[in-house]
Amino acid sequence: MPLLSRSLFLSFIVISLIGILAQLPSLHDLLEWDRQAIMAGQWWRILTGNVTHTNWTHLAMNLAGLIILVFLFRFNLTACRLATILTILGCIVGLSMFLTELGKYAGLSGILHGLFIWGACLDIRQHRSGGKLLLGAGLVKIGWDLSTGGSVETAALIQASIAVEAHLAGALGGFVLACAFNKVQSHESFNEV
Repeated sequence: MPLLSRSLFLSFIVISLIGILAQLPSLHDLLEWDRQAIMAGQWWRILTGNVTHTNWTHLAMNLAGLIILVFLFRFNLTACRLATILTILGCIVGLSMFLTELGKYAGLSGILHGLFIWGACLDIRQHRSGGKLLLGAGLVKIGWDLSTGGSVETAALIQASIAVEAHLAGALGGFVLACAFNKVQSHESFNEV
């Protein structure tokens, strides 16, 4: 059995290519989450801001995190489910940025926190060892981010402050998606009986 299904691996490649293309200056300026541009009617930025990054190091860190999470939660992921989760979490994170003072936002980390919490919750439901530990670690990480403002070292690497609000929004979105997923799974199981 391969480490990742072909469809999940191809999904990761597509997401990586989108992230790389979004780093091109002309596209980056068109896709970045920008409060004023969104308020002027450029609504796509709510979602596309998540695929832009402050620099190449930021993109590499986020893609490394994504491949680790896809591998970690591969038993609950299909290419379609991954695309759906990333899109919904992207909208949640993008919309939540209006609750902050930020004028601009870039990065996938809010979505990654959501995917992490989603996967940990599903692992708990499926009685996988380590699910509770993962969820606890995720909650501690988010609490630490909120209390400290995030890692100073990471902020230096990405040349921007850490948008800890995006981490919280993503995590809350991941929890809601896990609950919805559990409800759908329970409903499908009930209908099979």
